[in-house]
Amino acid sequence: MHKPPPNILHSDNGKEYEAQSYVNILNQFGINISRSRPACPWENGYQESFYGKFKLDLGDLNRFKTLGGLVAEIYRVIWHYNNTRIHSALNMPPAIFANQQASKKTTLGVVELLS
Repeated sequence: MHKPPPNILHSDNGKEYEAQSYVNILNQFGINISRSRPACPWENGYQESFYGKFKLDLGDLNRFKTLGGLVAEIYRVIWHYNNTRIHSALNMPPAIFANQQASKKTTLGVVELLS
């Protein structure tokens, strides 16, 4: 399923997020840039939580002999995170939650049309 790019991409103030090539790509896709205020890491709690778990799930990067192997494992870890890993706040994987929300929107739209 194809999904449109997000409207906003939030990050901290790392130099990689200020790189002109990064900013150009976001601008090209019409994505607004949001950054945490300096010295306010709690504003980025969701990303900090994700990357902490992601790094743990990905494991030691030195075990990969090729870039392709690393990319394949990154894809696998993200797929697992979104599709099978139970998230404590949702009590289910995000993909299931997103499908449920989409179904609710569709159902609401049908009810509005019938009203």
